Amino acid sequence: MPSVPGYVHTPGHHCGSTALRNLLAFHGIEISEETAFGLGAGASFYYLTLEDSSPSRWFNGRTARLEESFRDLTGAALEMRTFEEDDGEAWEAARAEVDAGNPTLLLTDIYHLDHYGNSAHFPGHAVVLAGYDDEVAHLSDTGFEDLQTTRLDHLAKARHSGHPAYPLEGHMFTASDEVDRERLDAAIPQAIEQAAREMVEPTWGEFAGLPAVNRLAAEAGSWPEAAEDWQWCARFAYQVIERRGTGGGAFRLMYSRFLPRPRWRPRRRRGGPSWRRPSTRPASATSRIPLSGGRSTRRRVALPKPSGGSGRRCLNRAVRSGYRMRMATQRESRHQSERMGRR
Repeated sequence: MPSVPGYVHTPGHHCGSTALRNLLAFHGIEISEETAFGLGAGASFYYLTLEDSSPSRWFNGRTARLEESFRDLTGAALEMRTFEEDDGEAWEAARAEVDAGNPTLLLTDIYHLDHYGNSAHFPGHAVVLAGYDDEVAHLSDTGFEDLQTTRLDHLAKARHSGHPAYPLEGHMFTASDEVDRERLDAAIPQAIEQAAREMVEPTWGEFAGLPAVNRLAAEAGSWPEAAEDWQWCARFAYQVIERRGTGGGAFRLMYSRFLPRPRWRPRRRRGGPSWRRPSTRPASATSRIPLSGGRSTRRRVALPKPSGGSGRRCLNRAVRSGYRMRMATQRESRHQSERMGRR
């Protein structure tokens, strides 16, 4: 069986950051999964309504093009190639890389991958092709302990999924031995700045960043009336916040481990700034409500209580998780913008 000698599959939380980390490790550059995610300006948000698909309400807490952002921000020697469907070139190119002893990162839709069982469409899922035989491909995939196998014809479908959330064109990434660790380190401030900017001033307008978070918060409670598949939307929403490779908190927990941690932080008081240690107390469901004169006070927000039915419970869970994510995202974007302004 042709395979890549020396490739090591190390499980991780998220597909794209795990694949990038393992691909770079093969070429001698050891970074954490959190660093791979952060250097791709991974913490983002987008929310789409797809009436001809199910779930018809679709959102995600990361940038749609993590691997491309990583390449552009770091200047890493990553090459991306796309291919026409049904001409066979996509598989021939991937197979040639393996034959030459190089692992290759492929973007797929998990619906067509055998080890996921046709459960749901989820395009943009990154795997590393580490070997193959006459019938199956051997894939290095996120949290699995061992390489997974998928029939070659199913892999071809996965690489050319036409799902409207992220249409795929056989996307394939390869790396060379020219990756520079110092250049990766130097890209950290720019990656943080881009992540913050895309949340505050998103390229996709109302479909991304804080405008999309606000739109989701305003619309989620009306899903039962607006969407026939609202129960699946609610369950899927909970999954993409807490379970589907996010590391928890819609990728924010993972991203927080990438961000530099100051030992002290400023706290403004009347009469001038003072300093305090970072709080270790758990966050509560409170928010700052502006009052006249520029002051603010804390007001506890009443979140909806479950009202029966598995779909309603999932929706409430999603709304609660989404609210916490919204608060954390706003704080994160504000703090990152302040850091960039002090540079």
